[in-house]
This record gives sequence, structure tokens and C-alpha cells, in this order.
Amino acid sequence: MRNYLEVLKQIEQTGAKAWLVGDTVRMIEMGLQPEVITLAIDSDDMYSVSQAIGTGTVDSRGPFPALRGELSGIPFRAFSLRGSTIEEDLSYRDISIEAIAIRSDGGIVDPFGGRFDIRNKVLRLTGDNVELIDADPLRILRILRFAAEFEMDIFWKTETDVRKFLDVQASRMKDIPAERWGREIMKGLKRRPYRFIEYCDDYDMIPFFLPELEELKNYPNAKGGTIYDDILNILSIIETRFDTDKLIQSDAFVLAGLFGHIDARKSDLSDRTKHSDRVITERMTKWNIPSETIDAVVAIVNNYKRFYEPVSEEMFCTQAVNYSRRAMLVALQFARCAAEVEGRLDKIRDILDNNAWNLSQVLRRFNNVEMQTEGSSRYMTGREVMSLLNMKPGKKVGELLEGLDMAVGTGKVSSRSAAEEWLKAQTA
Repeated sequence: MRNYLEVLKQIEQTGAKAWLVGDTVRMIEMGLQPEVITLAIDSDDMYSVSQAIGTGTVDSRGPFPALRGELSGIPFRAFSLRGSTIEEDLSYRDISIEAIAIRSDGGIVDPFGGRFDIRNKVLRLTGDNVELIDADPLRILRILRFAAEFEMDIFWKTETDVRKFLDVQASRMKDIPAERWGREIMKGLKRRPYRFIEYCDDYDMIPFFLPELEELKNYPNAKGGTIYDDILNILSIIETRFDTDKLIQSDAFVLAGLFGHIDARKSDLSDRTKHSDRVITERMTKWNIPSETIDAVVAIVNNYKRFYEPVSEEMFCTQAVNYSRRAMLVALQFARCAAEVEGRLDKIRDILDNNAWNLSQVLRRFNNVEMQTEGSSRYMTGREVMSLLNMKPGKKVGELLEGLDMAVGTGKVSSRSAAEEWLKAQTA
């Protein structure tokens, strides 16, 4: 913590008082390492603080302007003190474990017993103040996220206050912008997706952010349960593997777990695909999920069941070109999780292993192209193809490039010279 305090001291040399606050102090108390430290400063003029310390820029987006920069090699974000004292500032923070501050001399400011709650693994509203929920109802989802992520119990009074609020004012949840839901949901899914969704279900929150998931409680699966149960079981498997499998530690993987069976209401395969793509795209766009993540989720959901049957290298080439290579790897891993939930993993384990081998060969060949071309995904560009074959721009050039991708992925072409020979042969 010594380096963190050094940041405070450097800021206080400007004449402004500063404290470590929020997630930074909570993580320190939990024995975790903050990547970026959060500060409160008793100054309303972040620009003058930035000038005085000689670093940082002021970000005016959002309700509270922030000074972002780096001191002593540590990235920081600093906000103006809310209220006239640090104690008043802490009173505005939603849960007690985030309402702790550290002074530059190392002293602790903990007026609401946050350290006690951390030690006892309890989540409570700061000062047992239910008005904090009334001011921002999305804090309910944040409480559930923390409870799931850190395996903490929700204090009985906080639970009572939350449930009472939802009984009386649940309609206010509908007024929360979708992108705010998205930010909190993604944080909740990051480490403990199964527990997070279970908490959301227990507090009847799912209809507010994903009604299509709630509806799946009414659709039976093949084992006497529901499709909703299958989704929870997949999320449970993902959660148990999060700490050991780096491949599935991605937003796309866990979102595929959440949306992978969202099409179950449709009996026709074509209808299921269209419905799934629409729900995934529309819902995630509203949540402000990056487009590349949305594309990866669509690729996983649309392709994982294909791996239940033998897949040729040619098909893998097509999928790797149409989608991303990583998406195919993740889709194959997702197929294992889904097959385990469906009770068919033992029957198709050899098929999945063979598919994994075929896919690895295809991806190895594509990777070789990048190694030989210093990062390019193809041996030749469209312009080079036109020059080689004396062609004009047009559809034929694109078809030749796609054909060359297939030739590379199946091992028929493994160098620039071989690519040129292959192209000449196609137009001979």
C-alpha cells in the first residue's frame, strides 16, 4: 500500500486533500491488487489539480468528472469529494464495503463498518439507508453482483429493504436505461455467472433485463426439467472452469451460455436461428456490447451443435473464414459444455476430440500464413491477384480469394509461390 499512499502525498503537495476510496480500499481490505486506484479529492477544479501535479486529463463524461492519469507508475482516477467531508462522501456510496477511505498517513476512515462487513462476508446498504436504492434502483443489481462474485451474504435488513422496494416500486426498474443494465450484467457475468443469475432469479430481476430467459422456465427439456434449467447448468459448468481454462475466460463465451438456448421456443431450425440472431443482436446492442463480441456470440450459438457430428476440414475452413478463428475454438469448447448438460458428452466425446484435431490443423495452417507474411491473413491481396492474372476488379477476384482461403486451410497451399501457382491453375 506504500506506493498508493505516495500517490496521495503527491496530490496533497498541491494543497488539495486526497483519499483512497471505493473499490480500491475494498480490494486492499480483501487482499486483492487494484489495477487502477480510485481517489476522492477535496477540490471542485480537477483541471487545476491536473496542472499542479503535471499529469492527467479530465474526463467530463458521466455525472462526475474524473481526473485520469498516472503517478509513481500507478494509474489513477480521481473524483471531487461529494459533500464537505470524507464521511459525507462515503455516505453516498451504496454498500458499506465500498464506503471506506484511506488517508495519506495510512489511517482508515470507516464510519459504516465496512471492514467489519468484509471480514464477516456481509453486504449491507451504507448506513442501512434504503434511500440509496430509491435514488438509484440499479444498485439492487450491484448488490446481487457483489454477493455472487465474493460469495457474501446479504444482510437481513438490506434484503428486507430490497424486497420491499421491489414489491412496491418494481416498475421503476423499467425506467433504467438498457446500457446501464448491460454494464452491470457484464460485471456480474465476469467471474460467477451461475451464482449471479441465480441471485437475479431469486429477486425476480430477470424479467427486467432478459424476459426471453424468464419465458424459458415454461419450456420443458428432455430430462424432465426446463430449458431455463439447462441454461443455468451451462453457466454452472462455465463458472467452475473459469479459473482453469483461459479459452473460456471471455465475454463471448459466457454470453453464449446465457443466450445459447434462447431459440428453444422455435421448432423449425431456420426460425430458431433467425430468432436467436435477432434476440442476441437486439438485446446486446441495447446493452452496448461491442459489435465484435456480438458477432462472436452469434457464431458460437449458431455453430456449436455442428460439432456434435463429424466436421470436415473444408467446413472448418468455411466457418473460420465466415467467422473468427477464435470464435470457432470457443464454439467447440462450448459444445463440450452443452453436451455435458444434455447428457450426451460420453457418446460424442470421440467426435468432439476428432473435430478439435481437425480444427487445430486448419487454424495451424492459417497461422502459418500470418507467420510467413508478418501478420497478413492471406498470402496475396486482391490487388496482387489482379496484377498476377491481369484481371479487372469484380466478383471473380473475391471468389478466387475465398477459394485460396479454402486451399490454404485444407493444406493444398502453404506458401506464396504455391498460392500463385494455384491461382494460375484456376484461370488456365
